[in-house]
Amino acid sequence: MLETDADLFVAALSQTPVTVLQTNADGVYCEVDRGIIEKFTKKSVRLSTRTDDIAYYFRDDGTIFRVET
Repeated sequence: MLETDADLFVAALSQTPVTVLQTNADGVYCEVDRGIIEKFTKKSVRLSTRTDDIAYYFRDDGTIFRVET
């Protein structure tokens, strides 16, 4: 899991694909997106998705960022 600024920085710098997980209505974590981290702040992460879209995710709402394996 990518939890710290250092983790996100390394993933962004190395262009490592990441998976984004969020909870569904039942409280179960499910994959919602995949892509490359383009930018991050203390509050959010900007992702370039596999479909060449740009997506933003908040870091403090329970969203999990995980390196793809």
